[in-house]
Amino acid sequence: MFGKKNKAEIADNTEMAPKKEKTPMDKEKKKKIRRRVIVGVLVVLVAAFFVRKSLVAKNTAPMVTTVTAETGDVEQILSTGGTVKSDETRTYFAPVSVEVGEVKVSTGDTVKKGEVMLTFDEKALSEERQEAEYKMASNAGGYESSVHKNNEYIADLSEANINLAVLDQQIEDNENLLDELNKKIEEKKAGWSYNGTNLDVSVLEWQSIVSGDEKNLADLKEREANGELSDYSEDEIKEMYNAAEIQLANDRETLLNLQIQTQYNGYEVQNNKEVRELQRQADEVEELIAHYKEYRSEMKSQKASSESGVMDAGGKAKLEADTALEKLTNQEKLDAIAEVENGLKADFAGVVTELEAIAGQPPTESGKLVTIESTEKVYVRLNVSKYDLEKIAEGQKADIDIAGKTYEGTVSKIDGMATKNESGAMVVGVDVNIDNPDENIFLGVEAKVYVHMAKAEGVVTIPLEVINTDREGDFVYVEENGVVAKKSIVTGISSDSVSEVKEGLSAGENVIMANGMEFEEGTAVTAMPMP
Repeated sequence: MFGKKNKAEIADNTEMAPKKEKTPMDKEKKKKIRRRVIVGVLVVLVAAFFVRKSLVAKNTAPMVTTVTAETGDVEQILSTGGTVKSDETRTYFAPVSVEVGEVKVSTGDTVKKGEVMLTFDEKALSEERQEAEYKMASNAGGYESSVHKNNEYIADLSEANINLAVLDQQIEDNENLLDELNKKIEEKKAGWSYNGTNLDVSVLEWQSIVSGDEKNLADLKEREANGELSDYSEDEIKEMYNAAEIQLANDRETLLNLQIQTQYNGYEVQNNKEVRELQRQADEVEELIAHYKEYRSEMKSQKASSESGVMDAGGKAKLEADTALEKLTNQEKLDAIAEVENGLKADFAGVVTELEAIAGQPPTESGKLVTIESTEKVYVRLNVSKYDLEKIAEGQKADIDIAGKTYEGTVSKIDGMATKNESGAMVVGVDVNIDNPDENIFLGVEAKVYVHMAKAEGVVTIPLEVINTDREGDFVYVEENGVVAKKSIVTGISSDSVSEVKEGLSAGENVIMANGMEFEEGTAVTAMPMP
């Protein structure tokens, strides 16, 4: 349009101007004008191209909002609520059945460690102490008297028991040695017996061979007598006799050697030096075992006679048990009285949750006086869904908000079984210990808990809302040089706003906020970075 307008204006100016007579231009001037025209046309064409491209991009390419993938830290925090509970509860019982003096606390009161909660009647406590001391003294004397009567028998019984244990071991060791010696003897004899069997078989075989040689010689003589050798010369016949006799002689010699070896093997079976030495050792061990067994019989007799004089095991066990029980009972009574002489004191700081003691009256039938729950050892009880269970672990740190004050916490326990909550959903109980409790903690109140489950530092991060998912997994759309690209990613941990990207994306890339829209790769877009 700009070109056409200029041309119209030029045409109008030409018509209005008076006509002049044309004069020819020189060639150099014509060339300069021609070059200027060409350059001007090119400039107009290039400008028109970029203007058109800009107009097309603005009119047709969709505009998308992008965020930049950044390098930063991601922390995964579980935010939930729970109930403050005590990790330590103690119920105090009356050490003796004496009247309660003064009750200094009420249900719901907070108490400090060592604070007196109630007192007992001093006179009654003194009488209970004296009774317990007398019983302990009487019990100890009776036990010492019974033990003294058995000391003489115990010494003999102890000696017999020690010797019997040693003798049993010596008998067992020597019987094992005897078994080894007999095994060696049998192995040696078995070897000679095996050789003897082989030799006997060989003797039988060679006896058969010699018999065959003798028969061959006899057959030769018979054939000669019958004239069957008439075709042979006298020298040939002699040679035949000579070969038969030599064969017979050699085989008889081999048989004789085998018979000699058989006799030698039989001699070794009965008179082998190594076997005789092993047998001598076996005989000595047998004598030693017999000696040990005889001595063991003596020790058994000594043990039996000693046991008849010593208190039997049941009586002794009963005596010791009765004595120990009586001593324990009275000592516990004395210790308990000593603990409450100056009043019943709280073992730890806490809250009085039950109170049954009444001033001027003896304890109830159960003996229960007061119950306190600790405010020094406290925790928050949480219910965690299956989606968060795999991310929470013992030892993780937490921030705990109770009535506007923040405390430090640690995950201390995860239940091994799920239960249903009020909504019917399956949840798992988790305890978060309060590491720095103080006097401002109230049991039973609701607490806000932030569990620090995981943290990744210096990683690529993107907002959660830019992550898309299909059958192949997580992916994002990115703007690259004015067009859309789809990139598959592997995510790591996430906070409530951003997610770690382990693979598939680098810091600095422009990620499109699709907001549920689907893009085809290669689609031209106009990126608008999020402020």
